[in-house]
Amino acid sequence: MSESSYVFEVTQHNFASVVEASQQVPVLIDFWVDGHLPCQQLTPLLTKLAQEYQGKFILAKVNADAEQALAAHFRVRSLPTVMVIWQGQIVEQLVGLQPESAYRQIIDRFHMSPGDQIREQVDALWQRGRQKEAIQLLREALKQEQSVELKVILAEKLLQLDQGEEARQLLQSLPVEERERQPVSGLLARLQFADLAQGAPDRGALEKKIQTDPTDSAARRQLAARCVLAGDYEAALEQFMEILRRDPKFEDEAGRKGLIAIFEILGNEDPLVTTYRRRMFSLLH
Repeated sequence: MSESSYVFEVTQHNFASVVEASQQVPVLIDFWVDGHLPCQQLTPLLTKLAQEYQGKFILAKVNADAEQALAAHFRVRSLPTVMVIWQGQIVEQLVGLQPESAYRQIIDRFHMSPGDQIREQVDALWQRGRQKEAIQLLREALKQEQSVELKVILAEKLLQLDQGEEARQLLQSLPVEERERQPVSGLLARLQFADLAQGAPDRGALEKKIQTDPTDSAARRQLAARCVLAGDYEAALEQFMEILRRDPKFEDEAGRKGLIAIFEILGNEDPLVTTYRRRMFSLLH
């Protein structure tokens, strides 16, 4: 045992303990040698991470000079080399000194929830423009496990594709307590804006309409909905503030309710929420 209970000096004689430990947590094998600057930089970094992660992975240190047979068995050609063993199999290899973030990313990958793992795959597909494959991946995952997390991810992606009705059915199928808190409450609020934008003119036409008649609160509300769906929340908040200022009773206080719905989407920590909540309070009082 070395610097902590999560860091071990490994030899050919006790290597079986690495395989055994990898059944429970990932094991990072650090192949190093004395007097090599990158090795001298990496080993303390990995030791620090092992202590920080408190058993979420184990660091197995192998002196490649002293354990040449072990290094040869793993075909180590360059130092430092880090191999990741998970459930007895090599699943990752990093050659040379890498940024700290690269090692953190590998460690974190093994501690993601199933939903996080699916989300990572879905986001990767989405970024490459493969939305249909991403949706299909989520549907297949839901066949295996009807989890709230996966339903929320699918609903979120369906909303981005303007498939609001299916997203609504997914969200409405969730327990009441889930619908009343983030992120589901924010997605349901977003659906309200999708309903408002249904059949409305495009953003440019609505902006021209308001320039012609600044008192047209209905057009302002539709424009705000368009802005929300485009992710331009500040522009949407401005439109609802203007409705609240010009016509506070319009459509059963649509200006105030629109602001609150956007606050729900953004969450209390967003700076826009802090700013516009204060402005709304000033107008109302």
